Amino acid sequence: MHYTEHIESILILYIMSIVNFEVKTPLEQKIKKAIKEYGFISKAEFFRFAAINFIHQREISKIEDARLQYLSSELEKTVSKKFKKENIPSIETQLEGI
Repeated sequence: MHYTEHIESILILYIMSIVNFEVKTPLEQKIKKAIKEYGFISKAEFFRFAAINFIHQREISKIEDARLQYLSSELEKTVSKKFKKENIPSIETQLEGI
């Protein structure tokens, strides 16, 4: 990487977009309280954190969904293998006595 390319890549890290939007007064009051309570320096820092946290949670949710789908599939294979061609008891029967 050339020196100028390196400088450009560093500068890109510090370029930020400006986003303007309105919120209703009750929400603004909650935001101000959260900023004070959790020690955010500004509304901008609060909203950057909120955006990053939202994106992170969605990524975690996708991973958890894939894991749940995998586990459900494995459970289905195990139950089918155990009961082979027998009728699998209803969920009510399986949960009797619990």
